Amino acid sequence: MPTGVLEVKIGSALAMPTKRLQTLLEQARRDCCKARNAAMLHWYVWRRAHPDWKPGDPYDAPAAKIKRAVKPRPVGAMRDGKPPKDSPVGPRLFLSRELYAAATGAAPMLSANLTSSCVQEVISRLKANTPYDHDGDARWQWQAILTHEVNLPTWRGGRIPMPRKDSRLVYNDHECTLRFPLLSKQSGYTTLSPTVRLDAADLTRGNRRLLRDLADGKRRLADSQIVEKKGKWFAQLCYEVPVTATGLPADRVMVILPALPDNGWPFAVAWKNQDGEERTWKVGKAKPFVADYRRIVARRRAIRFRYTDGCGKGHGRQRWYKSIQSLARTVVDMQARFEKQTIADIVKLAIREGCGSLLYREPTMPVRERSWFAKQDMPFNWTSFEARLRFKAECAGLEYNSRPRIGMAEWQPKEQDDAKSAS
Repeated sequence: MPTGVLEVKIGSALAMPTKRLQTLLEQARRDCCKARNAAMLHWYVWRRAHPDWKPGDPYDAPAAKIKRAVKPRPVGAMRDGKPPKDSPVGPRLFLSRELYAAATGAAPMLSANLTSSCVQEVISRLKANTPYDHDGDARWQWQAILTHEVNLPTWRGGRIPMPRKDSRLVYNDHECTLRFPLLSKQSGYTTLSPTVRLDAADLTRGNRRLLRDLADGKRRLADSQIVEKKGKWFAQLCYEVPVTATGLPADRVMVILPALPDNGWPFAVAWKNQDGEERTWKVGKAKPFVADYRRIVARRRAIRFRYTDGCGKGHGRQRWYKSIQSLARTVVDMQARFEKQTIADIVKLAIREGCGSLLYREPTMPVRERSWFAKQDMPFNWTSFEARLRFKAECAGLEYNSRPRIGMAEWQPKEQDDAKSAS
């Protein structure tokens, strides 16, 4: 099931001063970065010391700190009755014990569950694929790191994990509270899992109903996280979104691809109706987006001209950054609204025309450099657009595919270029 995110502002704390809570959250955020960096560095040092290691080679694992009784496992719990295999990243016990020990040594005040979440994030980063535009031969991130194709990943200003099994969300008629793990027993604090109030009054009516469903258990709460934005803390509650089964035929496909830069719309969709006739439509109402972006660019240029004298260095630099910071965030918000509206129009059109599948022809880098947004000299996040489109398609019960990508030879054939040059 797809996963949605509900962001709620964290208010005052219970059983402790709010200022102390903010200090502890800031310290926990730094400790999470330390734990991730320590685990990543420990893995890199071990792999450089054992360059010939392969999955299945013998490995002397350290003894487990907590001795538990061995529970009998049925044969069906394992694959063909065999123990789990090692990952190409490293030995299984090394990834589960030594990385956790390295992360705990770097951040002893952090809760054990948070440290374990940080280690799992490091392992997921190592097992991830390299980007499609990666300049190298490595297919996986851990291979690219060992062959010096990319730098060792580091974390700065990260987020605080919030495991689902140790969190408690309560929503009653008076207030909404959230309890989450934060500190370990070595920290010396009495309250290891603080309880905070959530500002549910700032949410819309639909989000308040969603928050109540998460607290009552009508919707399953997943592993979430706590983030900081502009000096304020927010709880990003992740939940499983129920899929709306439309029951549309999957063999009817609607294709989404970037439109040519000469068109007035940035995206085009194509499909076949019930009679087999090919239909095309333009989506993406970008004129208001362009007008607002031009206005912000002019505003930033005026602010820069005003702070030109003595602003490029010294104390004036802070005034310049502070003046344009809100405008930069405004551009991001406008782009997000444009993406959401465009994707909503695509999904509604697919359901109305009876198309059960969406095929997004993701543009290659040459196509992006010559797209409608590039012609208008406007920024556009193609990665977030593809992620939002996939999420909305899964929520609507539509099959989604983003391959094959579209290249310049198919998007803008040479015959069109020759005709334009001749005219």
